[in-house]
This record gives sequence, C-alpha cells and structure tokens, in this order.
Amino acid sequence: MNPKAYIFDMDGTLTESRRHIMDTTAKAIKSLMPTKLYLVTGSDFAKIADQLDNDFILDTFERIYACNGTRVWNCNLDMDDETGALEPELIHKVSLTDHYSQADLNHITTTLLRMAADNHTKFKTGTFVEWRDPLINFSLIGRNCTLEQRDDYAKWDSKSGERDKAIEQLEKTFQGWGLSFRKGGQISIDITRKGWDKSYAFRNMHEKPEECVFFGDRIDGNGNDSDIAVLCKTYHEVSGPQETVEIIKSVYNKRRK
Repeated sequence: MNPKAYIFDMDGTLTESRRHIMDTTAKAIKSLMPTKLYLVTGSDFAKIADQLDNDFILDTFERIYACNGTRVWNCNLDMDDETGALEPELIHKVSLTDHYSQADLNHITTTLLRMAADNHTKFKTGTFVEWRDPLINFSLIGRNCTLEQRDDYAKWDSKSGERDKAIEQLEKTFQGWGLSFRKGGQISIDITRKGWDKSYAFRNMHEKPEECVFFGDRIDGNGNDSDIAVLCKTYHEVSGPQETVEIIKSVYNKRRK
C-alpha cells in the first residue's frame, strides 16, 4: 500500500544543520507529489523560512509543524482568492505559559544556565537558552556557535554522550514536572511538556500514523525524532540530506514506475 503522506524532519534530514536546502534535495522531495508532504521540526517558523524559502514551502508542503508540531502552519492556500492568505497561516498553537508559572519557567532557565556555566565544553558562545514559547531549546555550547564549532561539537557529543548525560541529569532535577527532554539537531536539547514531542503533530493531521512514512536523523532513544517515528508504519533514520535523496530515489520513486 502506498503511503498517504510523507513526513520530514528538517535539520539533518532535508538540510544540513542550519544550512539552506540543496536543489537536489528539493527536487527529490517534490518528486513524491501529489502525495501529501509534511514538515515536522523542532525549529520555529523563522528558522524554517530561512532554510527552505517561502516559495518552496508553499509549493511543496501541505502543512508545516514547527516547534515539534505545537505550531501548525497551513501552506495549502488558494492563490486565486484575492482576500485569502498569501503566506503560510498559523492555525494552531499552544504555550508553556499555559501550564507553568513565570516563577517555574525562571527556575528552569536558571538551572539550564547554571548547567551551561559549569560545563567544560571546548567552546562557549552564547544563547544557551532559546525561548520558543511551546518549547525551550537548550545548548551547552550555545546557539551563537559558528558552523565549524557546531560540527566540532557534534563530533565530540557523538563520542562523549554529553547531551545524553545532560538529559539524564535534567530528568532527575525536574522529576514530577511533566517535562520531556530530547536531543535536537547537532547541538541542542528540546525541552517541552510530555506529549508535546513530534508525535503531537498527529493531533492536527488528517492521516493516521500508520498511513505515513517518516524521515528523520534523530531516532535513537533520546532523539527528538524517536516518538513520531515509532508511531509511523514505516520510518527511515538518515545520516543527512544525501541519504534522504538516495532513499526517495531507490525506494519510493521506483514504486511509482
């Protein structure tokens, strides 16, 4: 049975982390149409638009699920309607402030900043905590790192398991808070409410998980792609955009011939 939808992570799957999508990847993704295409990522919409471009988003995806699906943007717009939206329109959102007091959020932030300060990573660059409303993005190296520093940290983290150790510590510190901690991209940890992982996207998707194919690069135990992947009938853990393209061509394009 052919899937009713393909779901993609962004960083490490459609693009290299924080880099622009390549033409070869964009072409491969579009080759799957007219089957519905969805993007489910931990990034906010500003980062998505920066890496994918607005025209590609509107031409390709049915919906964008930002911040692990807690921000849903409709991209299936009627361009013949002069009164309708011309840009992706926000149709669903939730916020941590609906469930946690400012004092609680301040305590979380202080704990994260103290952890970053006590850490002995090779580089410390700034923006260790990024507020995304339904999600807190935490990085021990800091989101201000250069692409070279990002790649260097990713190699170190793969060897040392630094983020896994940080997650273990955070789970103990915030036991009973109803929080979820998952590795995101190359350098960060996504912190949100339990149940607000990427599988949350299915609450606002017409297709059932078993009708979808998922592509992601973080499907290991603490990866932020793991929760949505295991719900889908089929998933592919990829090492980067090149492998995503290879799987599309070798598996799914061949089925259409």
